[in-house]
Amino acid sequence: MVSAAIILLWGIVFITHLWQEGIQGAGVWGYVSYIALLATIIAPAAYGWYSRDTTGAIIIGALPFLLGVGVPGIISSSGQTDLFSAVAYFLPLSLAGGLEGYFAAKKTPGYLVISLLLAVIWVGIFLSGIH
Repeated sequence: MVSAAIILLWGIVFITHLWQEGIQGAGVWGYVSYIALLATIIAPAAYGWYSRDTTGAIIIGALPFLLGVGVPGIISSSGQTDLFSAVAYFLPLSLAGGLEGYFAAKKTPGYLVISLLLAVIWVGIFLSGIH
C-alpha cells in the first residue's frame, strides 16, 4: 500500500508536468512533487524500522521511484546514450533506496546509521541528475 501510494504521487506529478508543459512555475503541483520526494526518501527507513519487514522495506525503497519516475524516464529517453544515462541514474537510486529499507529493518542503532547514510547518498545521487 505504501509503495502504491508513492507511485500514485509520482504519477500525479508526471501527468501534471505533461499537462502543464507551457505553464511557468510549479504551482500547487510542485508541492505534490515535494511530498512524493520526501515520501520516497523517508518511507523505506520508516517502514523498515517500524515493521522489521526486510522484504517490504526493500520493495518500498526500490520500486516506487523506479516505477513512478524511472520507467517513464527510460521510456521517454531517445537514443541509446540517453537510455544508458537513464539506467545509470535510476538503478543506483533504486539500489540505495532498497538498501536503506533493508538496513532500517534490522532495527539496531548501527544499521539505522547506515540507513540514514544511504538516504543521504540517495539525495546526493538524485541531485546529481538535475540539470
